[in-house]
Amino acid sequence: IETEGAQKQIDADLLARELRITIGQLPAEFRDQVRTLKIFGRGEITQRFVNEIAPRVETMGLRVQAVKAYPTDEFASRPPPDAVVSAAFSAAARRLTGASLGFDFLPPKVSSWQQLTSRFSSKKLVWAGATAGGLLLLVGGAFAVQQWQLSRLQAKWAALQPKVKELDTMQQEIKLYRPWFDESFRSLSILRKLTEAFPEDSLVSAKTLEIRELSTVSCSGVARDNQAFLKVLDQLRATKGITEVKVDQLRGQRPVQFTFNFHWGEARANEN
Repeated sequence: IETEGAQKQIDADLLARELRITIGQLPAEFRDQVRTLKIFGRGEITQRFVNEIAPRVETMGLRVQAVKAYPTDEFASRPPPDAVVSAAFSAAARRLTGASLGFDFLPPKVSSWQQLTSRFSSKKLVWAGATAGGLLLLVGGAFAVQQWQLSRLQAKWAALQPKVKELDTMQQEIKLYRPWFDESFRSLSILRKLTEAFPEDSLVSAKTLEIRELSTVSCSGVARDNQAFLKVLDQLRATKGITEVKVDQLRGQRPVQFTFNFHWGEARANEN
C-alpha cells in the first residue's frame, strides 16, 4: 500500500507479479483449477484496486470477483449481517465452523519419528537390524574368547606360582651367600698363571705381589738381565686372561729390578 498525498493506493503491478510467482509455484494439477481471484473489502480503495488488477490477471486466465458481503451459505453458521469482509475473518470463520480449506499453503507437520521412518524403508531397516545384530554377535564372541583365554592363563599362572616363589627364594639366597662361595679361586688362578710365566731356572724371581679387587695385579722382583725380564713379559701377554701388561719401573742392568702390572679378566670357572 502506497500513500499518495491524502489517499492510499495499492500497487497493482507489484501484487500481480507476486500473484504470478505464487501461482507458478503451485503443482500443475492445482494450478489449472485456479480460475477466480476474490478480493475482499469495501470502499473506494478496494474498487479502484479491482479495476486496476482485473486486466493484469486476465492474462493469467483469472476472473476477478469483488466480495463485499458473505453469502448466506458461505459458512455452516450464518455470519452477522454487518460482518466485515476480510481474509482474516473468512479464515477464522472456516476454522471455527470446521469447514475444509481449498488450499493449505503451510507444509504438513511431520514428527521426528515419521521423518526417521520415511528415510528408511522396511527392507533397509531389516538389513540395518541384521547388520547391527551381526556386529553385536561378533563383538560379544570376541569378548567371550578373550575372557576364556584370560581364565586359562590365570589357571596356568596359579599352577606355576608356587614354583616361581620357590625360585625367587633360591635366587635371593644365592645373592645373599654368593660372596662367601667364590668358585673361581681367582687369587689362586692369578698365582698359577704368574708362576707359569716365570722361568724355572730362577733367572727371574718375584719379591712382592699385590692383587687388588681380584682383577688388578702388581708384581715387583729381580731379573738377571733385561732379556730375561722381556721374556717374562712376552709370556704374560700370551697368557689367556691376562691383558694390559704395563711396566711401571725398570732399574739397573745386571741384575734388573722391575715392577709391572696387568689386568686379570679370565672368566670364572670351577677349578679342582
